[in-house]
Amino acid sequence: MQYRDKNYLSFGVMTLIIGGLVLLVLLLYGWQSGQELPLWPALAVVAVNVVAAIRLVLVRKRAQQQLGRSGQARSEDR
Repeated sequence: MQYRDKNYLSFGVMTLIIGGLVLLVLLLYGWQSGQELPLWPALAVVAVNVVAAIRLVLVRKRAQQQLGRSGQARSEDR
């Protein structure tokens, strides 16, 4: 819980926010300039967002499991 007390956003959440903003900027650029969206940068941004989302879910599940284990250990000590 110390990590949450010190930081408001985790690294995974910041990665998703930045990736989403970059994708939005790419879409706005394509819309304003009338050019097609550059495919490879868009795919790179989407890939980063997907990997970051998966990582965020796995980290969250791991944290919940550790909290469950520490709760069980504390109840066994009593």
